[in-house]
Amino acid sequence: VQLLLGAPFLLTYPVSYIRKAFEFDRVFFFKWTVNWKFLREDFFISKPLSLILLALHLATLALFAKKWIKSNGGQKTFFLKQKQQQTQIQRLNPTYIVSTLFVSNFIGIVFARTLHYQFYSWYFHSLPLLLWTTDLPLWCKVIVMCTVEYSFNVFPATPVSSALLQLAHCVTLAGLWSAKVPPMMNNAEKGKKE
Repeated sequence: VQLLLGAPFLLTYPVSYIRKAFEFDRVFFFKWTVNWKFLREDFFISKPLSLILLALHLATLALFAKKWIKSNGGQKTFFLKQKQQQTQIQRLNPTYIVSTLFVSNFIGIVFARTLHYQFYSWYFHSLPLLLWTTDLPLWCKVIVMCTVEYSFNVFPATPVSSALLQLAHCVTLAGLWSAKVPPMMNNAEKGKKE
């Protein structure tokens, strides 16, 4: 869909379209950041930080993708359709879909160059599900939720509120890494109403 919608622009001005779509050279305002206020401003606006965050984002997505693939039987099972018995239909597990989408989005949040206050609306609804899929103790889950909420309610952000937000994100990410992956497929008998 993205390629189809972008086709007129990609075919006419491909370099300009890609550069503006991702704007790797964009400089964000330090005064509005919620997640990196504990850094020095000159480092926050530096190219090395944006490259480090991009590399960490891609590496973490790759590690989680490898985990998801491995947990579902490896590459052969994951990518190749297995012959199913005539009485079985394979369907994607809704829990797997939601988990994969929420975790992928959360990884983007963790390594975002900057989070502004309105960005909280992108993922606040997924935090309870993400945390409750981890094996973190209940008290830790509650503290993480409260810490994230606190961090987005401090205005303007301070070095302490930003550091707490990043700590809460890292704890959640570590918990997600150690959590079990839901099964990718549901098996249901043919003709059976669900």
